Amino acid sequence: MEKDGTLAGDDDDFEVAAASFDLFDAYADALRPFFSAVVRSETVRWFSVPAAGLDHPVFTMVLQRGARLTNAHVTDIPISEYVLRSVLDHYQRAGLWRDAQARSVWDRHEFREVAGSRWLIVGLGAIGEAIATRARAFGAHVTGCRRHPTGDEPIDAYVGPSDLVAVLPEADVVVLSLPGEIDAPPLVDATFLAAMAEGSMLINIARGSLVDEVALVAALDRGRPEIAVLDVMVTEPLPFDSPLWTHPRVVLSPHNSAGGRHRYDRYDDLLVNNLGRYARGEPLLNEVFLT
Repeated sequence: MEKDGTLAGDDDDFEVAAASFDLFDAYADALRPFFSAVVRSETVRWFSVPAAGLDHPVFTMVLQRGARLTNAHVTDIPISEYVLRSVLDHYQRAGLWRDAQARSVWDRHEFREVAGSRWLIVGLGAIGEAIATRARAFGAHVTGCRRHPTGDEPIDAYVGPSDLVAVLPEADVVVLSLPGEIDAPPLVDATFLAAMAEGSMLINIARGSLVDEVALVAALDRGRPEIAVLDVMVTEPLPFDSPLWTHPRVVLSPHNSAGGRHRYDRYDDLLVNNLGRYARGEPLLNEVFLT
């Protein structure tokens, strides 16, 4: 791989392509030419990516050309820790302590507890299940939503997608951890937001396209939900003039919830394991198939 994201050499004669986290962090500057080379190649047989979400059209194109595709579930730990930290920071009003320390003032306050709170996690893949496990460890009641339940999810209750809006008034914390769908309307629209409980939190660590940002700003102005924690936005990087930057009820991070340092080690271990499997003609871990 060259610095500009192109593959070394004069042609696209390669059998295995493995994307790195660095490519995804570089956005279009490096990712676009790399994806283009993979799609263009007539010899690629296996494409490995470090991400869990595969909603980009390039992945479908690779599968349609007959190549194999594997993803990685190596960011569930940092993302689930990010979600718990976000809830604890808001519930405990930790900003008041930081402000008091800055002013050298001995100022106490009461705060909400995670124990006994009710969570709704929409999407129960590896990341959603990791969030559910950690929330329950804090004593929260977790309702999970997924299209095809397995029956062994680490949750207290299950709800189907068609009944999602009906259970929103009961949820203190709503977490979006499901994949996006190309050209699908936002899941979180005005109707969804109007059904959320007073004092509730909306946390999106999935895809920005899941949320109608105009409707969200209007709902936050009305105080319901109480706060939105957004690690993903419709347009990334977020435009300078977006109202999300300065809204008092929005907490932003730059698509960085997966930034745990050990994700590199976990992906490297998976890739090396799969390389051995590929060479021996064995089944690949985390292989994805056309549906």
